[in-house]
Order: sequence, then structure tokens, then C-alpha cells
Amino acid sequence: MTNIILMRPKINIEHAFPNPPLGLGYLAGILRAHGHNVSILDCAIMKESYSKILFRVKAMNPDVVGITALSSYYGEMRILAKMLRKLQIPVILGGIHVSTLPEYSLREIRADFVVIGEGELTTLELIDKWQERKTRNQIKGIAYLEDGQFKLNSPRELIQNLDELPFPAWDLINPSKYPPIPHGYTLKRYPAAPILTTRGCPYSCSYCASTQFWRRTFRRRSAQNIGDEIEYLVNKFKIREIHIWDDNFTLIRKHVVEFCREILKRKLDLTFVCANGVRIDSLNKELLTLMRRTGFYSLVFAIESGSQTILNRANKKIDLKVVPPMVKVAKKLGFHLPAFFMFGFPGETYRTARETIQFAKSLPLDRIAFFLVRPLPGSKLFNDLIQANDFQKIDPNSYYFFSSNNQIELTDGKRKITLVRDAVREFNLRPIQIFRGILTNIKTFRLKQLLYRIILTRGRINKIMGF
Repeated sequence: MTNIILMRPKINIEHAFPNPPLGLGYLAGILRAHGHNVSILDCAIMKESYSKILFRVKAMNPDVVGITALSSYYGEMRILAKMLRKLQIPVILGGIHVSTLPEYSLREIRADFVVIGEGELTTLELIDKWQERKTRNQIKGIAYLEDGQFKLNSPRELIQNLDELPFPAWDLINPSKYPPIPHGYTLKRYPAAPILTTRGCPYSCSYCASTQFWRRTFRRRSAQNIGDEIEYLVNKFKIREIHIWDDNFTLIRKHVVEFCREILKRKLDLTFVCANGVRIDSLNKELLTLMRRTGFYSLVFAIESGSQTILNRANKKIDLKVVPPMVKVAKKLGFHLPAFFMFGFPGETYRTARETIQFAKSLPLDRIAFFLVRPLPGSKLFNDLIQANDFQKIDPNSYYFFSSNNQIELTDGKRKITLVRDAVREFNLRPIQIFRGILTNIKTFRLKQLLYRIILTRGRINKIMGF
């Protein structure tokens, strides 16, 4: 039996909203199922300094520590891992950032291994064979340094039957310990918990790092398996709301229909949110009606741009003509509708930025998150910059989309627009939008939650809007 600590570093980002680390939960679930002793330390919700946290780590005497991080807080992973190495504790890195940049991460951090891509089976085999250093070249899906030379083993096949995976070790990532605003969006009931019902996405949008990580492969869990996990969350943690984190939950309508019917059959009194964005062209009125009856009340639409030219260049593969009628259908059915829009795609001009703002204003959306495009490691945008040796546009300190410092100016002569600030002002300061926002808050927030959110987000909003 190996003693393992799984960690997420601090999320040292302005007004970030930490959520239960599902990836670590899945790793802990499969490792425990095979007899290993696993603990999770989520530094993102721990108020102690790294020095105090590492004192606790040392007292737990782990055989190995695994760390995961997104690109937005890779810098914190680097700090934590280097401190662990000074204590001579073996370190394994995982997650989308180091999977994309394994050699760079290994050389910079001097970790023992990087687990590349989907981590459950790879991590399990690596831990099972931890003492067998001679066989590490046979373990698929890992990278390491050997006598200073970078070694990259062959990739591991993706897990085809997701139902075979144990549920996340929810007792180690108790959702009630996390802030009551998952993803910084709507929350109607508390406590809430996130789940994954599918993995991957078959599309290849230029700005998305998921394409490389999941290899454009889409897999889904059975409705019964998902229902069992949700019922466990309800019974064990009194969960009243579920936030679905799939990259593309509605891609296969049959999957959504089976999910909804399973929830209705079990008579679970829950509300649901699609917090990670759904493709609007995958919806229809019949499906939305069933989702409403099941308890779905909020859909985040990942529209990205109001310029068809920009969307085509980003390989989004969506026709803007389908957006307005489906938004109106969803609004009529009573859905709360936030949306994502981005500025700064290659080829963006003053005209295309204005098209995006005008398109957003034409829709009855409740809330919009405007942000700048970031060339995330693993995305086509990032790879294109690397190939062009255009390293000046790659800033590892600005991978976080919502930073209030993310502003650019575009001009067509006399007229100038400062993005994101002007877009936020123009969209939100309309009387109809102010009324819509007040009405939405009354409907979807309890007073305590609303005040909590206002306090956490006020500073960021003021900076973006230039107040």
C-alpha cells in the first residue's frame, strides 16, 4: 500500500471561485479502490501558507505527492512542487497544462513524472509500479527525465467505458466546504455539487485546449451510473443542486433525454445548471422542455463572437442565424441565460468587435461574460504562435480569462473601443438589462448568496468598467 497525497495549489487569481477538484476526486477514487491510502489537500480553500501546509504534508509522511493545475495557476503549482522537492518528497504532475508542455514542466520544476492526459489508469499503474524503476519505460502515458534526457512514453488509450471508474472520493472533496457560487454564476439552491456526465468534445475550436487533451474523442456515462452518483450526493451530503461541467453536455440529445428520464424516474428534487457552456445548435424546443421539467433552470451559451467571419476563422462551426430563435425559445421556457463572448481572435477588427457587442445586445440574455482570447497551451492558437516563434503573445501570467487587466483598444480612425471595459458598460448599463438583472437575482438567489456574490465580485467589476 502506497501513501499518497493529492494536491491542488492555491488559485492566486483575483476573485476566483474554487470548486471541488473533480480530477483529484476521480484519482483518489480509483487509487483507494486498489488498496492505496489517499489524502487530498486542496490549497485553494486552505488559509494557511504553503510553509504550514507543507509542515502538515511532512507529518503525513507520503510516499509520493501528486499535483494538478490548470494553466491559469501553473505558477502556483511550480512554487508548491519546488518546495516539496526541497523536502525530498517525490512529485507527480498532472493536468492539462503539464500534459501539453511535459518537457518544459519537468525541466522547470524537476518533478519525477508527468502524467499526460486522462490520468486514472496511468496514475494507478505508475503508483503500483512505483518501486520498479526499471519498468517505467513500459508505462503508457507518462513523461520523465532520465540522466537529463527527456523521455516520453507512448500514449495511453482513453477509457472507453466510463461506468467502470469508481465515483470521485467525495468524502475527500466535500462540496459543502466550497464557496456557494460554483463557476461564479447562478446558484438557486445550496449545497451544490459538480459532476461530469461525459468526457471530451469532437469539435476543434482554435481557442480550446480540450481538443488536444481529450483527442477530440467523446464518451458518455450511462444514465443509471450518473443517477447513482447523484443519489449518493443527495443522501450523503444533502445536495440540492447539480452543476454539470461537461465540455459538451448536449452534444448527443439521446444522452440528455436518458439523463432527464433517469432523474424523473428517481423523483429527485433537484435543480440543475449547465455551467460550462453548451452549444446552442445542439438544442431544440422539445429537449429544452424536458430539461425544464427535470429541474434545469440555467444554461450558459458559449457563443464566443457575434461575427460570423471570426467564428469561421476560430473553427467554431456554428451559424449565428440559429442563435436568436433558440435563445428566445429558452427564454420563453423560463431559463436563466448567461453567455460567453470573446474578443481578440486573429483577424479581430473594430468592426467585428462592434458586431459582437451589437449581437449580444440584440439577445434577451441575463448575463454576459466578456473576455479576451488567451492562447492556452494545448489550443491551436497556442501551437500556431509556437510555430511562428511569436512568443511575445504568450504570457504565462495572463492565462486567466477574467483578469481585470485584460484590456485592448481597437480603432477605425476617430472612433475607439476599449475591450472588455466598453463592452461590459454598453451591455450592462441599458435600463432593460438593469431590470433583467434585478429580476434574475430575485428569482435565482437567496439574499445571503446575493450579498456574498456582490462582495466577492464588486472589485473586479469596478476595475473592468473603469469606475
